[in-house]
Amino acid sequence: MTAPLFAWGFSLQDTALYKEQALAKNLDQSTAWLKLGHYRKNLSGNFNSPIRGNFFIASEGSKDPRAELLATLDLLFDAKTSKSQCRYLARTSWLKSVLDIKAGDLEDCPERKDWKAQLGASEAYLIFAASDLSSAPSSFGHTFLRLHNPKNTGQLDLLDYGINYAAFTGTEGGALYALKGIFGYYPGSYSMLPYHQKIQEYSNLEGRDLWEYKLNLTPQQVELMIDHLLELEGSFAPYYFADENCSSQMLELIEVASPASDLTSQFHAMAIPLDTLKAVANAGLIGGEKLRTSLQTEWRARYAKLNFSERPALRSVLLKEQDTNKNYLELSKKEKAETLEAALSYLSIREYRDQKEYNDEKYKLSVARAKLGAITEPVTITPPKSPLLSPATAAFYLGYGQNDQQDYFQFKFRRGFHDLLSDDSGLAPFSQLNFFVFDVRYTPTRQNWDLNQFVFLSILSTSPWTQLEKPISWSLEVGTEPKLNPYVNGGIGASFDLPLMKATRWSLFAVSENSYLTDIAQPYLGAKSMFMMKWVDQFRTLFQSEYLYSTTQGEFHWNHLVAGSFSYRKIEIRAEAERKDTVDQWGLSLILPAPF
Repeated sequence: MTAPLFAWGFSLQDTALYKEQALAKNLDQSTAWLKLGHYRKNLSGNFNSPIRGNFFIASEGSKDPRAELLATLDLLFDAKTSKSQCRYLARTSWLKSVLDIKAGDLEDCPERKDWKAQLGASEAYLIFAASDLSSAPSSFGHTFLRLHNPKNTGQLDLLDYGINYAAFTGTEGGALYALKGIFGYYPGSYSMLPYHQKIQEYSNLEGRDLWEYKLNLTPQQVELMIDHLLELEGSFAPYYFADENCSSQMLELIEVASPASDLTSQFHAMAIPLDTLKAVANAGLIGGEKLRTSLQTEWRARYAKLNFSERPALRSVLLKEQDTNKNYLELSKKEKAETLEAALSYLSIREYRDQKEYNDEKYKLSVARAKLGAITEPVTITPPKSPLLSPATAAFYLGYGQNDQQDYFQFKFRRGFHDLLSDDSGLAPFSQLNFFVFDVRYTPTRQNWDLNQFVFLSILSTSPWTQLEKPISWSLEVGTEPKLNPYVNGGIGASFDLPLMKATRWSLFAVSENSYLTDIAQPYLGAKSMFMMKWVDQFRTLFQSEYLYSTTQGEFHWNHLVAGSFSYRKIEIRAEAERKDTVDQWGLSLILPAPF
């Protein structure tokens, strides 16, 4: 008596045949299979996948694509584990496209089909959250995906769903948060939320503009991406702030949908969201760009248009004192209207910040505004330059100059991200976020190369004061100079925007500079003034003065710096001149994008 080969509609004989086909076609080494498993090849030539949890079927599946493929075929077409195809939709769909699978061996998954039908997504967008205009660290950016249902036209696109990848950090903060994030101690996973909630999080609460990029993916590719997300349910991967982060995982998701696209291989030690966005664009996967401005951007545009009479009146309006306030009563009818509109814009921000509704206040202001009639022009928000046009985050500096009348040649490398004189397209204006900067100089008279400075991290965050808000500007820099002598500099202060040229900001800081920290520390205390001006998009200048008191020498010291930067496309030319007490230094440099 022969044992039956068929049970529950599946054929053990067919399973063996499918495995033979798969091995004959070397499917375990195919790009599509390796993308589905998130496999990477290490230096020894072996594969490894960072995915943990219940994703892999074979015990060594995360390291062995072949074992995982065979285990997948056994599971998907094994009668004892019927419905596994509904668990692994993307794998099943791909195997169906590359193997001669009998129709009778394919399961129907009505629940999954119904869920996807309700979702209705056949298009996908890559969303780039630009920097918060008042926070330099936010220049690092963030990316996530939006699954779009074409029926959601116009404002109904808020009903779409966003796909995010984030670390579960709990309530930890400070140094522990940073260290665990750097060394991958947080688990990261995908999540799905209504798109309007993502807008509220990034655009309304954090004040970040959202750039939306439609991906050139077919509906079938988008469906494969959704199927893959479903089979990742219950899995996670170690989250590293620098490389295995939100943006690198978005690239892997896009690669699953479009295996022929090589996006992740160009990112090794670091995946900066701005760079990953450009990688997707360079691969021809972006079909269009749309800017969704934040409430913060609208508020700043309205505030910038207020004149010096309207700004003091704005405060009285928000304090409900406009009926008795002299500043407000003396405004013209049109100025009153503009002030009320600005107050309404500001209250919209306050609602999100305070997590509180100001319906009564907004209603009264709206009524007062309506009584003045249609006498104002719609506020015009000048769109910022596209993040795709921002300068390279890694760059080489080739320079020549003199220090105390001695010539030097400079070779400088910046791994990331941008300094104060860089083109700030898509970044927080008048800010700096630098890390891993090596400044090496050759002095002909001494015929030697020296490490002039190493910057581990340098942050300058400036946010202007208004009549309503007094944010703190701050700076922090950690590095070594000269050579390997460590230093830590910092400061806090205030910033003011001035109506000069395209944009001008003046910042004042109380500073503390501390050098030679491994020997006898030499702290300096004093004040710094920075006058930063953007004349046009391509030309920026900086005038900086420091007045420092040496606590070890009991002396005062002056430092003055004048610098200008002109950029054309991806190239930048910079000139700097500095006087430290009686010692002069000047330099010219050519800044080129690094090819990674």
